[in-house]
Amino acid sequence: MKGDEFYYLPQPIQDSAWNLEIQGAGQSNIGPNQSYPSNKHPVEYQLDWNKGRMLPGFQVLYITQGKGLLETQKTPPVILEAPVLFLLFPNIWHRYRPIAEIGWHEHWIGFDGSIPRQLMAIEAINSSQPLFQVGHHDKLLAQFQLVLDEVKNEALGFRRIAAASVLQILALATSLPLRTEEENQPMRATVRQACFLFRERTDNVVSIESMAEELNVGYTYFRRMFKLYTGFSPKQYHTQLRFERVKRLLNESDLSIGEISALLNFDSTFHLSQWFKKLAHCSPKMWRKQKLEINKI
Repeated sequence: MKGDEFYYLPQPIQDSAWNLEIQGAGQSNIGPNQSYPSNKHPVEYQLDWNKGRMLPGFQVLYITQGKGLLETQKTPPVILEAPVLFLLFPNIWHRYRPIAEIGWHEHWIGFDGSIPRQLMAIEAINSSQPLFQVGHHDKLLAQFQLVLDEVKNEALGFRRIAAASVLQILALATSLPLRTEEENQPMRATVRQACFLFRERTDNVVSIESMAEELNVGYTYFRRMFKLYTGFSPKQYHTQLRFERVKRLLNESDLSIGEISALLNFDSTFHLSQWFKKLAHCSPKMWRKQKLEINKI
C-alpha cells in the first residue's frame, strides 16, 4: 500500500440518476509516530483532533491494520482494532485517529445521495452504531480498491461503477458480522485472511513461504488447505489478482506499460510483457489496442 493517496471529485449540478454520488476516495499507510491526517486534504475535509469535524455527506473507512480511537456525537470514545469498518454520518460530529505508537492502514470513500439517506432513515445503517466487525475480507477490500482505481482514472462511466461498489460495501458491512459461525472455523478464517493479504499486496510479488510464516501455519499445510477452500494454489490466486489488476489498468487508465510495470513492481517492462503474454496470449500493448478497437464499435 502506498503511504498516502487520495482523490476528491467535483460534484455534478444535478442529482445522480443512481441516487448515490462518490465524493472522494483514498488510502493511507500511517506508520508509528507519523503525523495524522495529511494537511493536503481540502479545507472542508480537514480533521483536527482537538476540534473534531462534521461532514455534509457519508464516509466509510476500513482499517485493515493497526489500532486507533473513534468518538462521535452519538457514541462514546471507543478503541478501534483492525480489522474493523466504521461509518461517518452527515452532520454528525466525530473525530478519529490511529494510536501514535502503532499507526494503521486505512481505506476510505466519501459519498452521499438519497439511497444511503434512505438506509439511514429505516435504520439499516445507524449513526449510533457506526462500527462493523467485518474481519479481513477479500471481497470487501476489493471494492475499496476498485472505487479508488475508478476515481483515480475517471474512465467513462466510472461514477456508476464506483456507486455500485459503495452499495456492495454497505451490504457486506451489514452482513458480514452476522457470519460468526463460519469465522470460528480456524483454518477457514486463516485462508480468508490470506486472500485478504494477497489482495492488499497486489502491487508486489508475494512469497508464499513468508505468507505461511506470517499466518503462523506450516507451508505445505497452508498450500493444501488454501487450494481446498479456494480451488487455487496460493501462487495461482495471487497471480490471478495481479493479472486482473494489470488488465484493469490497461483498460481504464492512460498509464504506459512502463508505468504499470513500475507501479506493480515488476523487474522491468520486458518482464511484465513476458508475464502478461503467458496469461493473456498476447502482449499488453496488443491487449490495450484490441480493447480500444472494441470500444469504438
